[in-house]
Amino acid sequence: MINNVSRNKIAILGLKRIGDAIYTLPLMEALKQQGNVAHITVFTEPQVAAIYEANPFVDDIQVFRKSDFWQHTLAQLKSGQFDVCIVLHNAFKYALLPFLARIPMRVGYIKEGRGWLLTHKLPLPTSVTHRLEHNARLGDLLGVDARGILPQIYLAEKETQQSQDLLKHLGLVAGGYVVMVVGSISPTRRWFHDRFAEVVKRIAVELKLTVIIVGGPDDVEAGASVMHLSNGLARNLAGRTSLRETIWLMRSAAAMVTNDTGPMHVASAIGIPTITWYGAANEDEIAPPSPRTTILNARVPCSPCVKESCAHDLICLKGITPDMVMNALKATL
Repeated sequence: MINNVSRNKIAILGLKRIGDAIYTLPLMEALKQQGNVAHITVFTEPQVAAIYEANPFVDDIQVFRKSDFWQHTLAQLKSGQFDVCIVLHNAFKYALLPFLARIPMRVGYIKEGRGWLLTHKLPLPTSVTHRLEHNARLGDLLGVDARGILPQIYLAEKETQQSQDLLKHLGLVAGGYVVMVVGSISPTRRWFHDRFAEVVKRIAVELKLTVIIVGGPDDVEAGASVMHLSNGLARNLAGRTSLRETIWLMRSAAAMVTNDTGPMHVASAIGIPTITWYGAANEDEIAPPSPRTTILNARVPCSPCVKESCAHDLICLKGITPDMVMNALKATL
């Protein structure tokens, strides 16, 4: 446990995926609120940096590309006079960074024989453990309890006007549209384009709402496909907005319909009604804790397989129907 925590400077080696980054936020809040930690610096990569922006419990964000991360992070850790480094990555090389920087307290999980690099450590869980609990256990080592704290996304004061300007530019009205994510990093988490398109049509006809497809550059083609199959009823903004701009769009949306993907966790942290589904992934490990998130699951025998490919014709996703999605969406609005 940390002594005299108010004088401590903590470095946190953040995670690379949006959903994983979201689940680190309660730990930071607990450190600031309960531990009275003086300063928290998060080291992260560009694709997730927006998650930490404007967060009142994060004092500094150091963003480095993957190719430069090791070199620049080591230099900053050496010069930053940190008292504690929390290593959220489980790979050996990330535990090596604070060791080489001679940070007195180095906190993390034991994996890849790296236990000797850490001063405060835990064995990896041997049973299914939610990511929030996984991170909360590291908080236990630091004398804080992150359990029961929901992840939240914050806006800076200037962003309120910026988000309004973006809506105006796009011709959108707050509460007048549903955000949709039709891509995903894993093939076994991608619902079918024709089913997304059917939901788009029904949202337009039954709910009188516009559908806005968002996502990264890798989602552009999928967004175009759903837009085409819905006869142009969906607008495809995938690849056209930054993660921060996507957050602005989410905050003013009536709801979100989405694959199991990083932006789904963002929507849940924002607190808007969110409809998603699980099949290959284990929801006991990564399901959003927000009470406004509805999770659909076909409960097929082979689920969760936690695999990137499927030998069973994606029956877990085929079991999710447009009717199920629309019924869940209507129940939240």
